[in-house]
Amino acid sequence: MTTETRYVRPPQEILDTLLEEGFRAAGEATHPPDPTWIEFGSSTLVVLAGRTALRVARQPSVAAELNRAQALVDALPALPFAVPETTGEPVTIDGYQAIPTLRVEGEPHPPHAGDLEPLRDLLEAVHSLDASPLRPHLAQPRSFMGGADWEPVLRDRVVPLLSPNLQGEARRRIDALAGLEPGEVVVNHGDLAGSNVLWHHGRVSGVLDWDLTALDDPAEDLASLASWHGWALAHELADAATVARADVFRRSVGLQQIAFTLLQDRPADELARVVARAEQRLAG
Repeated sequence: MTTETRYVRPPQEILDTLLEEGFRAAGEATHPPDPTWIEFGSSTLVVLAGRTALRVARQPSVAAELNRAQALVDALPALPFAVPETTGEPVTIDGYQAIPTLRVEGEPHPPHAGDLEPLRDLLEAVHSLDASPLRPHLAQPRSFMGGADWEPVLRDRVVPLLSPNLQGEARRRIDALAGLEPGEVVVNHGDLAGSNVLWHHGRVSGVLDWDLTALDDPAEDLASLASWHGWALAHELADAATVARADVFRRSVGLQQIAFTLLQDRPADELARVVARAEQRLAG
C-alpha cells in the first residue's frame, strides 16, 4: 500500500538497495511481501514491514539532519507513549540514507475532533521534557523555514513568489510572527499533529517525526495540535496569550512550507504546488 504526495524520492535503484539493506539491518526479510509506504513527510519517506519503520532521506542534503533527529529520539526518556527508536545500523548509499526504527502501533486521529484530556497529557509530556540531555540533538528554532535566517527567507524569497494581490497579507503575517514574544521556552516537538501522533483506544500510543524538535515557544505545538483537532479546542488547552501566539504560527504555515521547499531546492513542479496551497490559505 502506498500513500503518495509527489515529493522527490531517491533514484529507484538506490531506493531499492536502501530498502533491502535497511530491512536486513533490522533483522527483517529483505524483500517484505506487502510493505506499507508512507510519503506524508517532506524530508523522508517511511516504509513499514514487520516490526520495522524504515526512514529514508528523500535527498542527500537531509541525511545529516535525519541522523541528528534520530539521535534525539534515542536520547528521549521513558514517555507515556512509544517513539520510533533505532533498531539497526543506518545504511548510506551515494549520500542517501535509511535508518531502521521501531514501528509504532496506532492510527492518526480523525481531524476536527479530539478529547481534551489526552491532548492536554500529550502537550504536558512533551513540554515538560528536561532539555539538558537532549540539547546536543535539538534542532535550531524555526529550522523548517531557515532557522536564524527565517525572516529574510520569508520576506525576500517567499513573498515574491506569491500573486501580487496576496503579498501584502503575507507581509502582515510575517510581521506578526516576527513580533511574537514567547512567554516561555520549552522542548517543542514542532509538528505535533496528523500522522505524527498515533492513537489506540482513545489514547496517544506514539509520537513520530521529532525532526523539528527545538527549544521554542509551546504555542507552536498548540497551533499544530489545535489546527488538526479543531481550533475551538485551543482555548481549552492553553491560556489566552498562548492561544493568540498559536494563531500567529497557524496563519504562517503556508509561508513556512514554501520556505522549506525553496531551501531544500525541490523541483519546480513541487514548489508550484506548495505556492498554490499557500495562496489558498492567504486568500481564505
